Amino acid sequence: MKALSFATVFAALSGFVVLWVASWSLDAGTQMLCFQAYWSLFFASAGFIDGITQETTRAVSSARTSGMAGTANPWRLGAVIAAVVAVLALVFGVVLMGQLVPLDRSVATGLLVFGLSSYVFQAVLSGILSGTQLWSQYAALVAFDSGIRLVLAGVAWAAGFGLPAFLIITVIGALTWVLILAASSHARSQIRVTLDVDRSEFTRRVGAAIVATGASATLITGFPMLVKFAFPSLDPAAGAAVAAINQAVLLTRAPVLVPLQRFQSALVVRFVTNRARIYSSLLRPIAAVLGIGVVGFAAAWLIGPWILRAFFPPELFVPGLPLGLLTFASAVMGALIITGTAVLALELHTWYVAGWVAGSVATFALLFALPAVGGTGVATTVIAALILGPLTGALVHVIGLSGNQDKVNA
Repeated sequence: MKALSFATVFAALSGFVVLWVASWSLDAGTQMLCFQAYWSLFFASAGFIDGITQETTRAVSSARTSGMAGTANPWRLGAVIAAVVAVLALVFGVVLMGQLVPLDRSVATGLLVFGLSSYVFQAVLSGILSGTQLWSQYAALVAFDSGIRLVLAGVAWAAGFGLPAFLIITVIGALTWVLILAASSHARSQIRVTLDVDRSEFTRRVGAAIVATGASATLITGFPMLVKFAFPSLDPAAGAAVAAINQAVLLTRAPVLVPLQRFQSALVVRFVTNRARIYSSLLRPIAAVLGIGVVGFAAAWLIGPWILRAFFPPELFVPGLPLGLLTFASAVMGALIITGTAVLALELHTWYVAGWVAGSVATFALLFALPAVGGTGVATTVIAALILGPLTGALVHVIGLSGNQDKVNA
């Protein structure tokens, strides 16, 4: 587990390094904006696919501990899902890729089809490795996935490669499952793993998990892609302003959301143990994350501009006040994660999904409506959407808790 912890931290840091390298390699108003949107699209889509990992992990682990042997085969279902994903990615590319990545539409579409189809099998293997507790192999998969991107980003920067190279870098990690199976006999020995359910039940559960993970991934990871759609101007100056805000969103989320996601398992235990006092149990972590948001607001306002001037191109500069507000918005997103963890810990899965869907819908509705109705600029629009949208989702979660007192008090 220690290796997995290190691999997870490395993955988080390497992702930000790749984005930083891209900011110096690509033109801010055109190529960088396209890269941010494509990166967001790929990893938001991967967030949906991660539902396969969650349910496969549960099914494999349960079969090992209970001795139950169902008829489901994760690789066969994975092949079906990969085919569906390939078709959906191709349709998306034909219809919308021209707006998202107008500079390299065909390359971006082909890579998206390849990358997401391959990532389905990576998700299956991740679930098998987790369920069989092959933590070293799973840690290697996580580390290689990110490490390949990191190394290739450095090569692309040194060689002066442009946007196509960074599109390849975005999806290349999805092939890591092939490397792990080739290098590890222990991983290969678990290919014919047994699950605890039959095929129809496994398919149903995977579908539910995909909806749950996808709802949260859309809001957390997919936001820069939607910003690109909401502000589609091809003017380089306007594009640079959008790229700067997207970069600020990514940077200000890390200090709050990365540690919080590491503590989610501890929060689950807290809420399960204190289900009869769920509201008081919720109050302390929410107060803590909002308190961190207030401190982060002050820090980002005071030193954020200096960091941007020192380490990023001038085209990606954002003033202190928007940086501070975006940092506080990350804390509000953290509150949504906490309320979601609470309803999930009490097995209120429908309310869990409803809260994330409501938060996503409210956020994206504001993102598109505010400029059209109120004429707000990109910074004001993004800040308002990232504060009010997650608050809506958290409220739905709290309503779910209040409407299910039997489970809360069980």
